[in-house]
Amino acid sequence: MLRGLVVCFILGANALEPGCINNWPSRFDYERTLLEKLVYLEQFKSETTAKLAAQQQQMQELYSILRPQAASTYVNWGMQTCPNVTGTTQVYTGQVAGGHYSHAGSGEYICLPNDPEYDQYNDTIDEWRSSLYGAEYETDFINFKALYNHDVPCSVCLSKGKTTLMIPGRISCYTGWIKEYQGYLMGEYYKSNGKGYVCMNKEAESMPSSNAGMNGALFYPVEGRCGSLKCPPYTDGRELACVVCSFST
Repeated sequence: MLRGLVVCFILGANALEPGCINNWPSRFDYERTLLEKLVYLEQFKSETTAKLAAQQQQMQELYSILRPQAASTYVNWGMQTCPNVTGTTQVYTGQVAGGHYSHAGSGEYICLPNDPEYDQYNDTIDEWRSSLYGAEYETDFINFKALYNHDVPCSVCLSKGKTTLMIPGRISCYTGWIKEYQGYLMGEYYKSNGKGYVCMNKEAESMPSSNAGMNGALFYPVEGRCGSLKCPPYTDGRELACVVCSFST
């Protein structure tokens, strides 16, 4: 009797029905029906697994669409284009400008676009204003000999899905980071009004027809000075390199 109830349960019948109790299947029918149900369950499992995998894929695709995409910008100092690196595109190209090297109110280096737009303005040179000048290479250091007194171009670059970092004193990126470009650390002459430091691309170029030597904002290589700067690892009087790196997020 117990075996019959178990068999009826496995076969999906109501164990209390008279037909189940009085009409026991043969061993062959029992095993065939049991095998069919096992095959069905295996197919159901495979189909369910495939459906779940497809739904998870759809959820991941939807998440990638809806989530905010990380991005960052940086300036490629000394270049009219952006590096040929995956995920990096150009926002605009322009020329470097800043406060005059001799002005106490000197501002930091900025990358001005080549297609300016104005709002309200007058064309009178007013005394009570901040002044902005073009920038020049003021050095004959190694790669920059042919650029002495030339105006400095720049390019603003967008790194999609990445964060970017300028690392002074390095020519390579740390593990997991990708090099965008390599250069030399540059800034104003140490006796002039400072504008901060930038990473000038080692393959720097100049603006077309721009070697008049007008002396606005100027660029000089940066040397380390030992004392409060620990030497080693740094070396007194050695020009500092730099590298701009990106990290995919």
